[in-house]
Amino acid sequence: MLTRLIAVFILIPLIDLLILIALGQYIGVWQTIAIIVVIGIIGAVIAQRQGFNAINSIKAELQIGHIPSAQLWDGLFIVIGGVLLITPGIITDILGLLCLLPKSRATAKEAAIFYLKRRFLKRIR
Repeated sequence: MLTRLIAVFILIPLIDLLILIALGQYIGVWQTIAIIVVIGIIGAVIAQRQGFNAINSIKAELQIGHIPSAQLWDGLFIVIGGVLLITPGIITDILGLLCLLPKSRATAKEAAIFYLKRRFLKRIR
């Protein structure tokens, strides 16, 4: 697991860097920088708005005595998406956007829960 994590943290930034270099050569350095900055700003705004909505939803669930598990998962993916969108790079921007879009976030949430349940069940057997 640690090896996979290290590979992801090395490979994705490396591939992102290569894509940004190629994009800079194709459309120009300043246009590439502008794209990175604009996507970062848009990502921060979207993540902030969705984050506030998730926090309000969590508070509402807690006030009526429910455990806000779905809302906590949404909040987690919103934070991850915001961080990915602020991080320069095309791959991280795409992954961040997918974390912020409700339909793809729901799919990712289901996949994460399935994966964690499977890992947990393996450990207790």
